[in-house]
Amino acid sequence: MTNRQFSSAPVTLLVSSAPAPEPCLPAARPPRRLDPGAVSAALARTAAQAAARAAVRTPPAPRQAAHRPGPVREFLLAELHRSHQPDALRAALRAVQPEAHGELLWQRTADGPAGLDRLLTELGRSLAAGPRLRALLVRDRQDGRTAPRLFLGLRPGPPGLTAHRLEALREALAHPPEPVTVPTSALQREMLRQVLDPPDHDGRHIEQLSWNWHGPLDTERFTAAWQSVIDHETVLRAAFDWEEDGTGDPWMVLHERAVPEVTRHPHGSADWEELLAADRSRGFDLRRPALLRATLLDSPPDADEGPATRVLLSYHHAMLDGWSVRLLLQSFYRAYLTDGVLPGGERRPDVRDHARWLQAQGTDAAEQFWSTRPTATTVLPLVPDPRRTDPNRPDPNRPDPRRADPTRPGSGRARRRLSPYEAVRLRGWAAAWGAGESSALQAAWALLLYRAAQSGPPRRPARAVRVGFAVTVSGRGIPLDGIERLPGALRNPLPITVRVHPATTVPQLLAALRDEVLDLAGYEWVSAGQAHRWTPGARGQRPDSLVVLEHQPAAAHHLRLETDLAAHGIHVESPVPSGTFTSYPITLAAHYDATGGLVLTTTHDRALLADQDAVELLSQSAHLLRAFPDLPSGLSTTEVLRSTLAGQPAPRLGEPGTGPTDGPGTEAAEAADTPAVRLEVLHPATRPGAGWVLLLPPPGAPHTRHPDGTGGWPGPQALGVLRPVGDDPPPAAYRPVLGPLLESRTPVALVAPPGLGLTAYEIARLGAPARPPLVVLLGAEDGLAAVAELLAGRG
Repeated sequence: MTNRQFSSAPVTLLVSSAPAPEPCLPAARPPRRLDPGAVSAALARTAAQAAARAAVRTPPAPRQAAHRPGPVREFLLAELHRSHQPDALRAALRAVQPEAHGELLWQRTADGPAGLDRLLTELGRSLAAGPRLRALLVRDRQDGRTAPRLFLGLRPGPPGLTAHRLEALREALAHPPEPVTVPTSALQREMLRQVLDPPDHDGRHIEQLSWNWHGPLDTERFTAAWQSVIDHETVLRAAFDWEEDGTGDPWMVLHERAVPEVTRHPHGSADWEELLAADRSRGFDLRRPALLRATLLDSPPDADEGPATRVLLSYHHAMLDGWSVRLLLQSFYRAYLTDGVLPGGERRPDVRDHARWLQAQGTDAAEQFWSTRPTATTVLPLVPDPRRTDPNRPDPNRPDPRRADPTRPGSGRARRRLSPYEAVRLRGWAAAWGAGESSALQAAWALLLYRAAQSGPPRRPARAVRVGFAVTVSGRGIPLDGIERLPGALRNPLPITVRVHPATTVPQLLAALRDEVLDLAGYEWVSAGQAHRWTPGARGQRPDSLVVLEHQPAAAHHLRLETDLAAHGIHVESPVPSGTFTSYPITLAAHYDATGGLVLTTTHDRALLADQDAVELLSQSAHLLRAFPDLPSGLSTTEVLRSTLAGQPAPRLGEPGTGPTDGPGTEAAEAADTPAVRLEVLHPATRPGAGWVLLLPPPGAPHTRHPDGTGGWPGPQALGVLRPVGDDPPPAAYRPVLGPLLESRTPVALVAPPGLGLTAYEIARLGAPARPPLVVLLGAEDGLAAVAELLAGRG
């Protein structure tokens, strides 16, 4: 290529026909190392020519007018013949010109030489009032197989400074910085394993938010606003990477630049349901930022409302949660109102600060907490019924399984709604008992699991059952400044269990569930996999259902944003989630719609749960939530279920999982149906509420009797022996026997002979911290009379 002047823009062209690792001056000889002196001379000539032309063309300014320099139209142009990665180019440009605002690297497509001239003209105009340095990456549309051409534009300035910038840029390109990486959280690693091994093509962990946009929608402004949000939010420029052989943990890579993906479909060009299905099945390339995209579908203009557009926002839960996306939407609306530009720089804290906080956390306290958690005896999944999932066998009483979820074959979705009046009554009723609607939702689910356990093979009379499922926590209850405004993958499913007795009342169940969730507050950063490994669960059971109440950030500026949007003739509705397919066989999710109604959605795996069973679970959950405010507070669990769900089919529980467990303390006795520890009552209580005195047999004592005489027990408490069935059971093996006694709120005392003091303390830790059992250590000469005297002295 030879030196020439572009006809469409006065430029000084600095190009070379031979490949070179740096920009170089035109010359008759092959290019060599950049010569700052030559660059300075070229810049001086260009500046002198521009000054001469300005003197000829510009008339003398009146004396009273202030001097205002006109835009500089001359600029220097260099074509770089060595290819560079866009991120490396952006990093080099930022290193050379850190004070610049906006994008320093443009990526454009040209249609032949005329198109290239137009792009270079645009580059010159931007340099006239913008940065002193900008790069242009051009791909020729006529020949997509050729490598992109990279041009470097420089606005003339002091020759020494410009030459210095060129030299600094050459050095930065010769030594590109290493990409910034961030370790993934345990929650992210677990989600990535679910979608990568084997690769997931069903849209798992992909959420879709949709809403109507009433009023004018400028696509360029819409895209520019999202670009500004991406520039401010590190998480939107992040992607994942991992070793192909599966070794090691995946990590996050923070890119210098990411471009929003916005697609607009004219009215009539696409069906909305088909668009949703195609978008979910498309998934995300987890190695490319940003894991969020927008799709617009124009609706027919309404005579009264004016133009309307349906907006679909899709994102991946491994990078963002619902709380985060609503934060990003607030920033997007602010950017849209300011012509697509947000003020300020990157938000902090960001994913780097969160990862740093996670790495600083020790796990000893968390392991200790989870090692004392009670395990469930009743979990899902339910038994699938091939007759119900056969698409060729219609059932008039249930939805067509072929239409249950068109977005994912093998998965289903159903939805029910509580009216705003019903939702307000439920919220007020729960608040009267010191709980929230999330506890009410969990109570309804726990009752359904309890009912399923009682309706199986002969299990009469009704007995207490500990049911288990997972609930979500926001992940933002950690002591990190600004965490409530940090977008990321923080929403976390954690397992809980609750004991449901036939005599339990719904208010008691509400309080127990509220306390269970409050106990998780200090460990919201622990993943479900970690909690499972640290819990000595019987048979390694995992909770197979998830109950979600969508967490939303406080919208302090929402009203002002609505007012500002209305001033532009725009009204936007509240986003509605479509429901995410998780790793759980069934997920029950609830969210409030724009009118205040409570929308319940279930998503389920048809391989583990029939469509009709899922619909029945959802319908019965909604029925219980509507009935709760009208129930007398003293009704027992059995009476509540009999009065509200009489005649409705009970869900059918499947067999508990028997896979290997990776948690500690799982002995052979725990895997068997026979309990590892039995309670043998030696002496009944003489009055109600007197409590229990539980004896631990001395090491080596016969299993048929206690060595000390117990016939003359003088206390009013019931006297019993916690007798191991096998040898040396772990402390968690005492939970099935001791748990109901500790939850009954009657006093319990553990009496340990010499040598079992540590074991007694470990067993005592199974109780609630507010009501731990009393531990009594016997001396070599002490007997039960001393224990009775001690307890009598305590009153």
